[in-house]
Amino acid sequence: MGSFAFEPHAGKQREFLGNTDDFTLYGGARGGGKSFSLAWDAAFKVRKDHWEFKGKEINERTAKEIQKLPKKKQEGLEYVVDKISIDYPEYQALIVRRTYPQLLKNIKPETDKLYPAYGGKWSERDKCYKFPSGALIYLVHCADIRALDNYIGGNFHYIGIDEANHFPESWISQILSSARSTNPEIKVFRRLTANPGREGHGHLKRNYVDKCPPVPDGTKTYNKTFDVYYQNKKSGKAYVKDGLTYKFIPATVFDNPSLIDNDDAYVPFLKGLNEQLRKMWLYGEWDSFSGQYFDNWNDYYHVIPEDEFKYNENWSKVEYTLVRGYDEGTKAPFVCLLGAVNSLGEVVIFDEIWDTGLAASKQAQFVNSETLERWKLSPSDFDEEIADPAYWTKKSEKDGMLYSPADFYSDEGIDLTPGNNDRKAGAKLFYDALALPEGIEDVISGSDEWNTSHIRPKLRFTSNCEQCIESIPNLASKENDPEDVDTKGKDHWYDSARYLIMQVLGHTEVKKVEKKGWMDTLGGDNLDGNETGGTWKSA
Repeated sequence: MGSFAFEPHAGKQREFLGNTDDFTLYGGARGGGKSFSLAWDAAFKVRKDHWEFKGKEINERTAKEIQKLPKKKQEGLEYVVDKISIDYPEYQALIVRRTYPQLLKNIKPETDKLYPAYGGKWSERDKCYKFPSGALIYLVHCADIRALDNYIGGNFHYIGIDEANHFPESWISQILSSARSTNPEIKVFRRLTANPGREGHGHLKRNYVDKCPPVPDGTKTYNKTFDVYYQNKKSGKAYVKDGLTYKFIPATVFDNPSLIDNDDAYVPFLKGLNEQLRKMWLYGEWDSFSGQYFDNWNDYYHVIPEDEFKYNENWSKVEYTLVRGYDEGTKAPFVCLLGAVNSLGEVVIFDEIWDTGLAASKQAQFVNSETLERWKLSPSDFDEEIADPAYWTKKSEKDGMLYSPADFYSDEGIDLTPGNNDRKAGAKLFYDALALPEGIEDVISGSDEWNTSHIRPKLRFTSNCEQCIESIPNLASKENDPEDVDTKGKDHWYDSARYLIMQVLGHTEVKKVEKKGWMDTLGGDNLDGNETGGTWKSA
């Protein structure tokens, strides 16, 4: 076997790649090199090796004794790799991300760096790399239950789930159940990478972090370049359950020199986040997210692929009323969300427009230009423009008169309506809007076919609303008031949506599903769920 084209970094990356526990979670902070490590580990994990001393094979115990001798007496000691995973013709590995776009953006570039150098050729049809030995490494997504069904019952020697915090616990268990081997040289490995946060935070913390807690490694380290102190941590002892070993290996951006040496802006970006996200994504702290507010968020139900909800392609103003919600900001982001509401009171947020550092007049112009360019829509196309009450604070002057942000928006043709700023009532309504229809658990448990693609909560987002999808599931409850969302979080996109749904859903009832005929109630295959036409105002 030749030398590798890329070398993993000393420290946590090498620890992960050399780890032989049955189940391993690798990660914590962002930027720790998790995706690269997973791509490497799936292909190049050592399966057979030996030691030699002056050309003669020796056992590992003897090699360790020689390593205790002075350096000069160690000359001639060599570690030899006989076989790695991709040397076996029957070897099959599975690397999973939640969505295919995430796979192409985060995993595929890493595998393209590594696998072709060892004869790996990508098959677009089969979504896998094929190696000269016959070994196969699949890159797949698991965006919904139908995709999940493809991997249950498979036979994989290695399964790696990247960003496992995006997956429900039951999905991870079912995917990992397909790992098995009949060759004693090819031990089965199950590997997860993750950051704190999102819907999988609770079960990853419970199953890995809490049972294998990391240990502080020395005193805090000061990084002069980025003016930041951080605590290095060692992996805790693996724990054993039913004869299988489980391990958590913590990592931060400082374990990935490739990133911090080549991107001077990344650590300052993480430093500039609010306290909660900074603890999670810079320092890799899992305890900072124990009070997740929207714990009912699930990408499968709450995120629609962008190309399945295109204005004037999949839907129009005949079935939907157009609305916009706004959160005020200048140095902090101002946010405008575009929403569509059908006659059942179902809301789809289908775009987000935001920026920082813009005066109110420039914000309004920016909203108009972006809406026109992206959707060919103007203010007259929107029935409601619901905004943060802060828009009515008169803090500027125009033509000798005090002007509010709402006045500047009005000058651009956007007539704002003050939103309801009852935060607790808004948080509850938002939570209820994300909930699945009442009675749906009975429907699922009583169904012979495990296909829930027609189940819809009141509130959904299209996949291009990246800031909403990233920030809303990561919002925490207030420390001393669990009925409200913590305002220290990245809540601008949530607030914008909150004003919108308080206006739209504040007078609607929670949808119920009867066990008999429930698909008719949900509207069958129609995305809008609207059999009679009309808008939410005429419902």
